[in-house]
Amino acid sequence: MFNLSEQLAELRATLIAVVLMVAAAIIGLAWASIGLFNAVQIWLGPIWGPVALGGAMILPLILYLLVKHVGKKRRDEQQALLKAQTQAAYAQSSIVHIQRILDALKGRSPVLASAAAVIAGLLASRFPSLLAIVSELVSAWGEDNRRRAAERDDD
Repeated sequence: MFNLSEQLAELRATLIAVVLMVAAAIIGLAWASIGLFNAVQIWLGPIWGPVALGGAMILPLILYLLVKHVGKKRRDEQQALLKAQTQAAYAQSSIVHIQRILDALKGRSPVLASAAAVIAGLLASRFPSLLAIVSELVSAWGEDNRRRAAERDDD
């Protein structure tokens, strides 16, 4: 059974352990930095020692920022390319669906074809997935009308 007080006690114990480990790591890094500072100051002198140590400590930050900037630039280029491809695919599919609607209404009233083109354009810009469904319905309706007209001509 779920016991909230046990869960909170475990969480508290884990948090205390993590805080103590982080504190020990910070203290260890501080003492290592002090020792490294003294050693570099002896090896390179009182002026160039701190400069070299500061540069060595800033170098990973500079490398991180450069890698992050290059990665962001590449990711932005990939996203732009993907967006352009997606828009081209939607535009192409929208054009194909609108063409199918107009082909289905060929031989009908120009007003009906114009209204269908306007509605298809609206659907293409706002609801591209719905345009495919409407295109299928209108195409089926147009084929059915052509089939019926052909049957009447045969009789």
